[in-house]
Amino acid sequence: MAPKKRALVLGCGGVAGGAWTVAAMSEIQKQLGWQLHEADYFIGTSVGAVLVTLLSQGITVGQLLACQQGTSNHCHWNHEVDSGGTYPPLPKLRLNGANLLRLGLRGKVSALTAVMGAFPQGQADMSGFIRLVDSVVPKGEWSKHPNTWLMAVEAESGERVALGRDITDMPMSQAVCASYAVPSWCPPVKWHRHTYLDGGIASPTSADFLLNTDVEEVVVIAPMASRDLDNPLHPFSRIERRVRKYMTQIVVNEVAALRQAGKRVLRIEPSAEDLAAFGFNLMDPKNREQVLNTAIATSPTVVERALAEF
Repeated sequence: MAPKKRALVLGCGGVAGGAWTVAAMSEIQKQLGWQLHEADYFIGTSVGAVLVTLLSQGITVGQLLACQQGTSNHCHWNHEVDSGGTYPPLPKLRLNGANLLRLGLRGKVSALTAVMGAFPQGQADMSGFIRLVDSVVPKGEWSKHPNTWLMAVEAESGERVALGRDITDMPMSQAVCASYAVPSWCPPVKWHRHTYLDGGIASPTSADFLLNTDVEEVVVIAPMASRDLDNPLHPFSRIERRVRKYMTQIVVNEVAALRQAGKRVLRIEPSAEDLAAFGFNLMDPKNREQVLNTAIATSPTVVERALAEF
């Protein structure tokens, strides 16, 4: 019997979400008995785009975990520098996508997408991301894996775009930067007269892009969703949880659609303990180690519970 076709979907979540995702993937491999870099399809959004790019080139979860833990001699990423600082540099006096706000007022895009279009353009240094991608993908080329899709949002229309599927001539390093173009933090990416923003402003995972594929099983790892929301006291954390609740419902809807289409879905999200470690600034590299260590401790239970529903 031929093995089932599987897809790996890694969602947005900033620096904290990336650390949590790596720990979650390590535990999934242990309990599922499947090497995630062998997926038939990859979908990545924002930090998820960075990780699926590496996995699609044969970098293993074990290597990613070693890089997070500082035990690798082959890590092309400086966690203290390449991720940026605790806060973004001053943004440009130019909106990410003024038309997104107009589309939002007409009900053509979600409120979150519309608001993100009204944010100013970020100016973070993306050279670390480009250097990382170019270390595993030949400069100017795409992944050797034919089904590696990095999610971005086209700034004029508000439509989600699967870079690598819908657009096939963009270099992978630029596609990663486009998918990671966090409003007010990282710069948008321009390509062929179009401007692309972080795919997470429309969906944290875009798992529904697998609906019309031959995939049978889907592993969705969504650091910006949670079925175990806590009730923090800090006002900024409370705002973060409201956004997270909104994004969780998007993931719920996408997973329901996949299951309705006959696909089995393993859905992995942070626990309340993980969220406490995240804090409200998911881009802050100073929280990364705490998030990673917490996730290593919580992931066995999180994955075990998710597998019971798989």
